Amino acid sequence: MNKKLLALFAIALSLETIIAASPLSSVKAQSISNNQSQTIQSTLTPDVTFDPPGSDKPDDTAGGASRGGGCPQEVISVGGCVVPLMPGNKDGLTVTSRPTFFIYVPKDSAKEVFFSLVDANNKNVYQTKIQLTGKSGILQFTLPENAPLLEIGKNYQWAFIMIGKEGLRPDSPGVKGSIRRIETDSALQIQLQNITPIQRAALYGKNGIWYETLASLAEARKLQPTDANLVNKWEQLLKSVGLEAIASQPLLN
Repeated sequence: MNKKLLALFAIALSLETIIAASPLSSVKAQSISNNQSQTIQSTLTPDVTFDPPGSDKPDDTAGGASRGGGCPQEVISVGGCVVPLMPGNKDGLTVTSRPTFFIYVPKDSAKEVFFSLVDANNKNVYQTKIQLTGKSGILQFTLPENAPLLEIGKNYQWAFIMIGKEGLRPDSPGVKGSIRRIETDSALQIQLQNITPIQRAALYGKNGIWYETLASLAEARKLQPTDANLVNKWEQLLKSVGLEAIASQPLLN
């Protein structure tokens, strides 16, 4: 009889130990799972920063410096200027033959914007008109299939000019910038294989390739439009090159 009681007591004690330990084990397991998830998430969505090539550094735009064709910061803040999404010197590198350009357009009565691309000799390469919706936000334009391919090692100048009711005028608001296509080195080509748009953006940014940094990050946002983490990375990238005033503006297309 005593042996039976002792056996029952031992079983009860073992059950209490298991029950008491279960919540702690569950919490510990959950903690490990959360840490692993955070590590995976960090790997999948790396920070996107822009390291200017060579000695180029973004302009300090604090205190009302211009980033939009002579437009002061306080006017940009209320949406009154066309602003190029470019580093402070408005120069940028690309590795593609048909890059994507980004500009901020204010809410305006203009229905079109004129795009022009010329080479280093000011010879026309491509020009077109882009339809506008009248909404303010960030417009992106990719050189289409019928446009000439950008050549490696060559410099080009581009411009976006708003077309008002009176058509193109000398005082029409607009912006300009430059672009140079470079060749991707073999090491970077290998790194760019089989990775996500956000990972591409991070790689391009570290290598000072502005146009693809922005285009890859915009692609990531399009694929996951409700991802607050990607929105934050976009805003931080723009702020890092002095574009605080338009960092939170929506993507129009």
